[in-house]
Formats: sequence, C-alpha cells, structure tokens
Amino acid sequence: MVMVRKKICWAFFIFFCAFICSMPAADRSYAQSTQINLKKCLKCHPALGKEIASKDAHAPFKNLQCSSCHNPHASNHKHLVKEQIGKLCTSCHKGKKEKIGKKYSHPPFEEGACLKCHKAHSSKNRKLLVAKSGELCFNCHARKEILSKKHKHDPAKKGKCLTCHGPHTADHEPMLKKSLKQACVSCHSITSNKAKKSHSYYPVQDTKCTSCHNPHASNHGGLIRERSHKPFARKKCTQCHNSAQSKNPLAVKGKGVSVCTACHPSVSEDFRKVNAHVGRGVFCTNCHSPHTSDELHMKKAKETKVCTGCHQDTKGRLRDSKNKHKHPSVMEGKCSDCHRPHGSNFRLFYGADEIATCTGCHKRHASFTHPVGKGAIDPRSKGEITCITCHNLMGSRHDFSLRFNRKKQLCIQCHKGY
Repeated sequence: MVMVRKKICWAFFIFFCAFICSMPAADRSYAQSTQINLKKCLKCHPALGKEIASKDAHAPFKNLQCSSCHNPHASNHKHLVKEQIGKLCTSCHKGKKEKIGKKYSHPPFEEGACLKCHKAHSSKNRKLLVAKSGELCFNCHARKEILSKKHKHDPAKKGKCLTCHGPHTADHEPMLKKSLKQACVSCHSITSNKAKKSHSYYPVQDTKCTSCHNPHASNHGGLIRERSHKPFARKKCTQCHNSAQSKNPLAVKGKGVSVCTACHPSVSEDFRKVNAHVGRGVFCTNCHSPHTSDELHMKKAKETKVCTGCHQDTKGRLRDSKNKHKHPSVMEGKCSDCHRPHGSNFRLFYGADEIATCTGCHKRHASFTHPVGKGAIDPRSKGEITCITCHNLMGSRHDFSLRFNRKKQLCIQCHKGY
C-alpha cells in the first residue's frame, strides 16, 4: 500500500513539472512567483509611474513589489491591501511594532491609521510624511490654539514638534520622549543665577515646569500661562509657602486643605454636602493649579481631561468610537454644566435632582415624557425612574443617547410581558 502511494506521488510530481514547463515563459514566471511586476500594474494605474521615480519612494514600491502590500485579485480591505493598514505596516516596520509596549500611544498609531501621517507610495517629505513635519501636526492639532500667542517656544515656532514629542509611542505624557523634567533641562538651565532669581530663589529643580509655563506659546513673558493665582501674580509666595530660606521652603502654611479654604471659604461649605470631592492633604491641587493655568478657575487642564483623570469608566465611553451619541455638554467638554465639581446634595453630583437637571434645558419633556419620578418605579432596581434610567449621556451607540435600541430592546428591559 505504501509503495502504491509513493508511485502516485511521483506521478503527480512529474505531471506538475511537465505542466509548468509546457506553459509560456511569461505565465511560467507568474506561476513560480507571487510577486507582480509593476509594469503589469502600470497599464491600469499610469499615474504611479511618476511616483516611482521619487527619490524617497517606499522601498517595496520602488522595487516593483506591488504584491508585498496588495492582493492582485481580491481583498477585504480598501485598495486591495492584504491586511488592515496598521498590521500591514508593522509586518515590515518591526521597530515601530516593538514600541507598542510603551505607556502612551499616539491615537493614529494606536488605531493603525498610519496613512493619516504617511503616504503609501512616495512623498516629497522624508519618512513618506503627507506634509512637512511641522505642518503635519496641525492637520489634527489646532494651530491657533497652540501658536496664536505673542511669545512662542522656539521648537514650536520652528515646527520642530519632534524635538520633544514622539510620533508613535512614548513613556511620558503627552507623548514626550523624555520625562518632563529631562525634556526641559536638556535645553534650559534651572540652576543658573538668572533662573534662581526668576523663581524667587525657591528650589524648583524637581518641580513640574509646565505647572507654570506653557510649553508652546503664551502672551506673557517666560511663557507663563494665561491666568495666575493672585498670590503668585503678586509674587507673595509666603502667603502659601514657607520662605525660600527655610529648611522646607516648598511646604505650605496650614494643615491640609485649609491652606486653600482660608481664602476660598465657600468651597468649605460644598465639601460638607452629602456628596463631596474630598481627599487627603491639599487635594484641591488634584484638579486646580496653585500657580498658573490656561483654563478658567485655575483648572490644571481642559475640564474633560481633569474629570476623566479619575473617572476612567467615563473616559472609556468617550473614547469608544462606537459611542457616537453623546450629550452636547459632554461633546463640548463641559462636565460642570450638569455636575457640581466640589460637592452636591444630589446623586452623581448633580446641581439639582436628576429630573430637574434635565428638564431645566429640555423643557418640553417636563410635561410630556415617559412616567418618571414618584410613582414610576423601575422593576429592576425598585427605585424611581429618572431620565438617566433610559439615557446614557456619556456615550451611547443608539439615538438620543439611549441605553438600548428604542424599537424594542429598551422597552422590554422593564416591560417583560410584552
């Protein structure tokens, strides 16, 4: 039986070799290789002929290896590429793939959207970039927001974003190549007499430079941020801190949050409410900058970023591309339109009860809506039905930010008998 199988295999092999040899030379070459000669492609895609002459053309393209990236017959992906773009690129660019293990990823890189920054075949710019590196960043990052101020940081002014930031991944936020301290001191001395004098001789070597300075641009000298805490603006550091000559100059005067509430007594009242944003130590600085800020109320960053720094579940919903339906205030990053940041006597830090909070804007629904409030009981939780029983305002895949599809799935959560 074994001998019969061997004879069959040999017969098939001889037949296959004879078949290949009997084919015309051009077809035989095609059968022996999956690589498609670019000349075949140019018959239908003549515009590519100009691109291949480019000095910085993509290597597979320049070497007539179209099928390195494209399937000549069929594909599940646009332009007949063999794989999703991110996976296709990292299959050759191993160095970029290894960087995935770093802590932070540039969103286009994380999403595998390499073609947002790079061209596939050729480019007039190095690294196949779609624009010069300084201009490229402004395709997504608003130039006006970054560089509209009077004084500009030299690398930002010259469009040298990659002096400080990594284009793909980084170990430091926001996509910094080095730690914040290292990124600054690699160019700026903070131990010179001039630097010491400008900081009122306080030891700032181990502090966060960007807590006072905008790394891109500002209307104030020294790139000081737009808004300053009054004691800082008046250079009255000792109102909050010990003197620069003391043993512990950066320590604050007062115990815990009292150093802040001494000047902001109304916040103390908020902290005594049923729900309060309280913590250990001087917890005000979790959300506010004690020195300077570019945001209202001295917030450390944009409101959404400050809030989602702790509320990771909300951050996940906001970042999920499938959650296309969000409350307008959420899309504008205005959490405090509905929630009170310091304290509230209502659930979820609302400024009023849930129904009043919603109907304050959605007035029509105050009289015409699904039964809510007293007498309208959710059979699942046995609690009162409110607007957020059916709506998830932070992000939903359904119209009107509903938690489920409104055609049937939403209703049968409670109305089981129908």
